[in-house]
Amino acid sequence: MNDNEQAWLENRIAASVADDFYLDRDEEKGIKEEAAARGFAVAEIELTLRKVLDQYGAVSERQLVATLDKWLHQSTDNDKVLDKKEEKDCLDQVVIAAPGKKAGLDPRVAEDYVSSFCKANGIRRSTDGNKLKIPLAVASVVAVLAIGTFFMLPKGESVAKPGDTALRTVSATTDVKLSADDRAEIDDQLRRAHSYADAAQFTDPPEKSAKACLDTIHRVDPAGTYRGGEVKELVSNIVSQYMTLTDHAAAQKDKVAARKWIDRAKLFNAESEVIREKELALGLVANNERTSSLSPAK
Repeated sequence: MNDNEQAWLENRIAASVADDFYLDRDEEKGIKEEAAARGFAVAEIELTLRKVLDQYGAVSERQLVATLDKWLHQSTDNDKVLDKKEEKDCLDQVVIAAPGKKAGLDPRVAEDYVSSFCKANGIRRSTDGNKLKIPLAVASVVAVLAIGTFFMLPKGESVAKPGDTALRTVSATTDVKLSADDRAEIDDQLRRAHSYADAAQFTDPPEKSAKACLDTIHRVDPAGTYRGGEVKELVSNIVSQYMTLTDHAAAQKDKVAARKWIDRAKLFNAESEVIREKELALGLVANNERTSSLSPAK
């Protein structure tokens, strides 16, 4: 294959991984089909793929899924059971970015593959029995609170209907004890969040970002009763990174980019005072907003 064709293939692969360091299976399939149509041999394509992925610290979803499949077979071929620890160990091999790599396997892809693997191979997955625990626990708490509220209300007052603000407030402020599986899920999501943050995948792409993991943690533990301090610290660090990007954009007199970084920082619903001060300092708020923020409260 001549140099021009080789350069085309390398640029084609680079264009797919330069933004997120991740080559999904559809992208890889499309590249291989295009390369084959231009006369590349399979071995040449694979060699070039490895070369470009290594240059960018990027990963191939197909290769990571194959690695996950290997680990799943090693863990289940003898007893046809995938317990929680085995599943975590298998996922850690692929979801956490390997040394020299800037990404790991998309957690959603990993979860889907583990599920299909177990169904296809008749594997009993121990975590399957825990999926309804949280919803059932929440439902039980709401039911008990509703009954208790009914008997505690003064005569003539009615119990808030499901969906009413009063009932939502009661249920939201009630602590639901976290199970061992909940804590394991938080451990896993926090580890992934740190991995994505290290790769500067704070909010983008949405499904493979630190924010996606932090959102999952919040759904499991909205009160932040487990490792809440570490979660807050990570969020604070991410917001700080966005403030640095905002300053850099402002120094380049690029208010559009500065506004973008500010808006992304706001997605974390944290450090609002820091963000607000940055907006005011850089003139990124409208005049009426500035006046409102500076006016004394009545």
